[in-house]
Amino acid sequence: MPLTDLQRKELFVALESRGWLWRDGSIFAPHSTMWLLGSDPWTNDLAEFYERMCGRLQRNEQHGWMYPNVQDHRNLVEDTKSLVEALAVLLAAERA
Repeated sequence: MPLTDLQRKELFVALESRGWLWRDGSIFAPHSTMWLLGSDPWTNDLAEFYERMCGRLQRNEQHGWMYPNVQDHRNLVEDTKSLVEALAVLLAAERA
């Protein structure tokens, strides 16, 4: 089941509070290493979104050796982590 309108709204508020910025109908991470469409940030449910992004974060953390520029890798990890943290808060609120 896709994200509800309320989940999308709460997600965007949570991301904005973490420094994500809107540009051309999409919300961009603070270091612009990733972005989500404002109209459809994820096609499945919140729990799956969280699980997928946790996996992405873990892979990003493990593959720093692939980045010639250490700061580029740090930026990617920070951006992904901010999304994972926002999703974790939303998921915890739904489960409470």
